Amino acid sequence: MRGLVLNLASTHQTENPRGFSEVVENKQLLIAIVGCSFYYSVILFFKSIRSCKILVISIGFTSDLR
Repeated sequence: MRGLVLNLASTHQTENPRGFSEVVENKQLLIAIVGCSFYYSVILFFKSIRSCKILVISIGFTSDLR
């Protein structure tokens, strides 16, 4: 009888650790995707500002030559 009680106790699951792990992994993946997209959008924003400044400077320089 004692072996049966130990066997039942070892097979009984009180939580679902695998499901919890999947939720945590999904949240980590979502955070990584949002973080990367924000990082690249900031980089593209500053590159566009820089290219606009170069364009304005070059337009101003060519108008001074005329």
